[in-house]
Amino acid sequence: MNATKYLRYIVIPLIALLLLCGCREEQEETQLTEFTLRVDESVSIKLPQSNAYTLTADNPIIDYAQSGSRLDVTAIKEGKTTLTVMLDSGESRSYTFTVTANASQIGFTIISTPRVESWVGSSLKTEQTAGLQVSCEPGVDITGASADSSTRTYTFIYTETGKLLRFSAQGDFTQKGSLNNGVIATRENRNEPIQYETCTAVTIEKVNSEGKIWFTLQFADRSDIRIVTEVF
Repeated sequence: MNATKYLRYIVIPLIALLLLCGCREEQEETQLTEFTLRVDESVSIKLPQSNAYTLTADNPIIDYAQSGSRLDVTAIKEGKTTLTVMLDSGESRSYTFTVTANASQIGFTIISTPRVESWVGSSLKTEQTAGLQVSCEPGVDITGASADSSTRTYTFIYTETGKLLRFSAQGDFTQKGSLNNGVIATRENRNEPIQYETCTAVTIEKVNSEGKIWFTLQFADRSDIRIVTEVF
């Protein structure tokens, strides 16, 4: 009887200890799967062990890089996306990212300084940049050809080097809203060919009484370009 009691006193604490260890181990393996980031913020995620990983995102609003079992994610534009990670075992893990505006973006429609953001550096003040020529051409398309009156093309060019940004779109430029057929043309210098890229969306964020317009140009695989125009 004494031996039985002695064994019971040993076995019960051992079982409790094993259960506690199991709970702790399960908690340590648990990872967050939903993240809220501001634009330009980053997060690192520890992935389950696998010999190989396949990663896909259903909305290209994040940059991500995987090294071993570490996944680094950086938010590049507002929106929501699900990043699916496939393991070599055939299992998958899904991580959801909601990206909101950062402080700079929140203030974008408040500051009226004419500028271009995310073309040359973080912000280029167009009126204060020596050698930069800015123009607006109504009724002209991205190639310089005549177009209907609802089309406008804006050009930003360094006259000395030929470095160029042009964008054109079609629609109502007098009020806040979306425009159609957005295209940009870029060139590093006058000796290089012009590269054309279609915008996934062009939005007028604001038009003020002076005639300045706040544009956001969105793309599938790069950061937005944002522009506050001069008065033309």
